[in-house]
Amino acid sequence: MGAQPPRWEVSERRELVRHYEAAVSAEALALAWARQEHGPAGATVVVDTEISPRGRNGRLWPPPARDTLAVAVVLRPAFGLQDADAVWLLAGLVAAAATRAVSSRSVGTWWPDRVVDPETGVELVMTKAEVQLGPGRVRSAVITLRFDLAGIGIHPDDRAAVLDALAEAVDEVADFDAAAAAARYSAACAQIGRRVKLTLFPRGETRGRASVVDHAARLHIESTTGMVERIAVDVLRDLEVV
Repeated sequence: MGAQPPRWEVSERRELVRHYEAAVSAEALALAWARQEHGPAGATVVVDTEISPRGRNGRLWPPPARDTLAVAVVLRPAFGLQDADAVWLLAGLVAAAATRAVSSRSVGTWWPDRVVDPETGVELVMTKAEVQLGPGRVRSAVITLRFDLAGIGIHPDDRAAVLDALAEAVDEVADFDAAAAAARYSAACAQIGRRVKLTLFPRGETRGRASVVDHAARLHIESTTGMVERIAVDVLRDLEVV
């Protein structure tokens, strides 16, 4: 499907924004832009109606309501292979910064794929990260964000404000290494210090206090005996505070 003229304008860098009325997903189009057209960092795809959007572990995301902004952004982080999953942290940081810029709500990250109001736990943004690897490094990445516009107090006709804030947030993290991303993410993470229960793939469960998120995007869980488990994003099935 061809790009449709936006009904709203982004004040800066409009040439880096492609808007579609309908598509399989914003992520799929951004991945194609990054891989086939060498899309630069900050290249952004907005889709009004996604046919088959998928979140973490391939779970089908529900179709976005009118007050949801579905957007995917190309990143080109300077991450080595061992830090590839840290792109999940960049997704959370970008989503949180953009939300904070346009909303009066408190904002916190929620490992691994949410931004929430840390006081109420209300979900404000859903996130996903997809990475393309090159020789010894991350070649490109696409972060997909789904903003609950009603939740952050933005009218659907004012989506451009979110996209402007998103562009600035992408610039903020452009030079982060994985360690810097982990430090910023942990400082904003609403789960840190709480007791949590994690259900894991293929089978299993662990409980403990969430203490930190590291440079590989692993959540550290401390048991009452002092033992520490490091949980990777791709083995998490579900997480709840207990």
